[in-house]
Amino acid sequence: MVETSGLPASGAQGEFGHAVPVRPASGSGGAQVPDWCLRGHYLGVGGAGVGWSHFYRLTDITCRVCAALRDPAANWCLLDPARQYPADSAPGQGLVLAVVPPSARGGIGRIELRLARRPVGEVALAACGPCHRAVLVRVLVPDEHRRLGYGRVLIAAALARAPASRYHWSTVRGPETVAAKAFWAAVRFPGKIGEPGYCSDMLR
Repeated sequence: MVETSGLPASGAQGEFGHAVPVRPASGSGGAQVPDWCLRGHYLGVGGAGVGWSHFYRLTDITCRVCAALRDPAANWCLLDPARQYPADSAPGQGLVLAVVPPSARGGIGRIELRLARRPVGEVALAACGPCHRAVLVRVLVPDEHRRLGYGRVLIAAALARAPASRYHWSTVRGPETVAAKAFWAAVRFPGKIGEPGYCSDMLR
């Protein structure tokens, strides 16, 4: 990570809202209301509100049951993991995914999660189309931005770039801490964790 300081100045005083959890969106356009809230309530019964986060510039979802219970996880935002921009032309406002491609086939590229131009997380990966292999090298989220779902979004962005239906996924290393184990147990990674399956292009 090149940036490990706090949230950007824009919105820091709360004039545009504040950071809430973010989850990968599903469906066309990335704005489809999910079936379940973050606490496991079925929204078809409990009810959901749909709004807009000016802080993230993303669709905002509210679980009406959690809101009635004053649960801080009542609100969360949806980010389409397939909506990725070239790093040099990514929007300067809101929460966006910016791609820095590798310099050669099978090389390591990365996807940055940026909030108002500043990186708040990144995933580095090597993907080789001809060999149908993809290796996740690292996922980085600074301490001050953790527990917001940024890591989940980054994993989803990597899988959107190299779909598991076409690529054999693996990771460089496995979880070494309880927090890391909890993360990998929650994201449902569709590959071998800690057993990198490099192809010949990656090894070169």
